Amino acid sequence: MRGIYGAAAFAFVAFAVWGSLFPFDVRPLPAADALWLFWSAWHTGPASWSRSDFASNVLLFIPIGLFVCAAIDTSWPGVRGWSPLAVLALTMLLSLFLEFAQALVPSRTSSIVDVLAETLGASTGLVIWRLASGRLEAGLAAARRVVRRASYADRALLAYCALFGLAWLLPFDFTIRPNEIADKFEHKRLLLPFAPSPDAISWAMLMLTCAASIPIGIAALRFSARTRHPIASAMLLTLPALLGLEAGQVPVFSRTTDATALLAAIAGVLAGAAATRLARSETAAPLRSIN
Repeated sequence: MRGIYGAAAFAFVAFAVWGSLFPFDVRPLPAADALWLFWSAWHTGPASWSRSDFASNVLLFIPIGLFVCAAIDTSWPGVRGWSPLAVLALTMLLSLFLEFAQALVPSRTSSIVDVLAETLGASTGLVIWRLASGRLEAGLAAARRVVRRASYADRALLAYCALFGLAWLLPFDFTIRPNEIADKFEHKRLLLPFAPSPDAISWAMLMLTCAASIPIGIAALRFSARTRHPIASAMLLTLPALLGLEAGQVPVFSRTTDATALLAAIAGVLAGAAATRLARSETAAPLRSIN
């Protein structure tokens, strides 16, 4: 499990670096100016602090604190009593690095307040790990058993599903600022199905989305094949995931969130599940006739 926790910690740290420094248009800046930018929010007082920025930074570091603490606890059980201090020290250093680096990116804001928020998020994550580590380990162990028992084809399908989800959320420039989400809505980049907009998904992209979703339906049915109604089970398995991806795309600022694409994905999943079910039925029919 320590390998899983280490990989998850690395992935969330990489995501924090990406989200904090994107689009990486770095400019030279004297150290004194960078330090002034870092402290300026503290001098202006809490009235100038953005609540949405504070909340987003807390949320950003919760999984980092959780998985870094999990990786340390499982890798070096002897230092379990000291691991919270190590987690706080490591995450604070990461936060300081990111905030000073943001001073070099014109479109980003460097602030000591963000360090406080990110340290609070890391603290929350390590508390969650200490309180719920048993349940988390049990869930991950069950998922690992499923993957180990799966064939190479099923593992490839699971990997494809993961890549599909990541592609749906590119370029990961998440925001929870109400004004930025409202900006998406006002500029018709937050759309109900078939709503007219210059940025609405094209028919060609709809067909591509539908086709790209077919392997997800195949994977869902293969993992639901033992149920009495496999197609219904496959849809019940995938619909919450697709709805979650669509909801997760709303705060991706640079992406147009068009619910029509969700309908195309659902159609593709249903087509993949139905085709797999039909192929299984046709394969089983000759066996029944021989018997």
